[in-house]
Amino acid sequence: MSKHEEILTYIEGLEVGRQVSVRGIANRMKVADGTAYRAIKAAENLGLVAVNDRSGTVRVATKGQKVANRLTFAKLADVANADVLGGLAGLEVEFSKFIICAMQKESFLRYLVPNGLVIVGDRKSIQSLALQEQNAILVTGGFDVDQEVIDYANELGIPLMRTSYDTFTVANRISHALSNELIKKDVVTVGDVFHQKRATLREEDTVKDFLDLVKRTNYSRFAVTNRYNVVVGVIAMRDVTNKGSDTQISTVMTRAKVAKANMTVASVSQKMIYEGYDIMPVVNDNYTYAGIISKSDLLQSLQKVQEDSQVAHTFSDNIADCLSEKGSAYTVTVEPFMINSVGTMASGVFAELISHVVQRVFSKRRRRNIIIESLNINLMSAAAIDNVLEIYPKVIGETRIGAMVDCEIYHVNTIVAKVLVNVQLT
Repeated sequence: MSKHEEILTYIEGLEVGRQVSVRGIANRMKVADGTAYRAIKAAENLGLVAVNDRSGTVRVATKGQKVANRLTFAKLADVANADVLGGLAGLEVEFSKFIICAMQKESFLRYLVPNGLVIVGDRKSIQSLALQEQNAILVTGGFDVDQEVIDYANELGIPLMRTSYDTFTVANRISHALSNELIKKDVVTVGDVFHQKRATLREEDTVKDFLDLVKRTNYSRFAVTNRYNVVVGVIAMRDVTNKGSDTQISTVMTRAKVAKANMTVASVSQKMIYEGYDIMPVVNDNYTYAGIISKSDLLQSLQKVQEDSQVAHTFSDNIADCLSEKGSAYTVTVEPFMINSVGTMASGVFAELISHVVQRVFSKRRRRNIIIESLNINLMSAAAIDNVLEIYPKVIGETRIGAMVDCEIYHVNTIVAKVLVNVQLT
């Protein structure tokens, strides 16, 4: 393998977001700067690296590669609308936590952690101390920063940023960004759970080929592709029942919808349930075959997310926290975040409340998960802030795979809404 190929292989193995420099590559791979430069340009043409205005050349995700959610100092600079005064080399480092310096130096040192961010005003001594302890700096209020501190940041390669925002605003914006990053980590996509190497059939294959593949793999459903590897349908055992062994697959297959790796598991599961699909082919951007995903894969992943969730900061979680059980009813007090612009409870909140109530009903009733197919909401009167609502759910029809639930919502003795819910049991 040539040095050029070795460098490309090394760059391909780097973590997404890692900075790539000519000098760094040259030193690590023991090559001339010119050789490193040409390899980096080749990597750029291949889409392995890209030039970033703030941080120079960095490793980027190639097509189909999943990027981990990372809150770097470069992202924090965007969040805080900050100018980077020094320490460009450290912008792609993932930061750990932030602190606001409003204390004496002796106390301040106890709160510093590696790769932390110190939010401070025009206190040169604190700025220098933070850099010395390997912490990035965000100067609020638009204050000037001493050139000596800027030079020190450049020497250490630790970001030094400045924003015109006040400290309270910056802290709120960073806290919100941190919350969003945690929520994103809990969102499971098709790319996390689909099967990439599941066997396929060609549209010119026959029913005999299908039955032979069933015996070899012990699967009974497959994606069907054309000669260009583009997905054209799916086929299952029920499609070939009573068909001759020489019958061509293209005449009996089902024209199924497809999913892409970046779609969320929740959205694809709803589509599969609505259309009645047991499997769905996963395709690349050009609709060539990438893999397969089944309904059981989706439901298992959704259940695992609920069990392993790291955060409880979503709108849905906030509503669920307000819901309590009282005998055969569920109660909730209307809080300010639940209302619309005219001061009454938003219709979307009604839908979210009922979803949680129905989920709890079936969790207690049969210890089964549900997927809501539809909600029909009839609002009869308004609910205002501080109103205590009582929700009475009643299962009015149930089969092995689905159920219908009628929910009535009351405030004191006045009916506020009636909601009819159709669910699928899993």
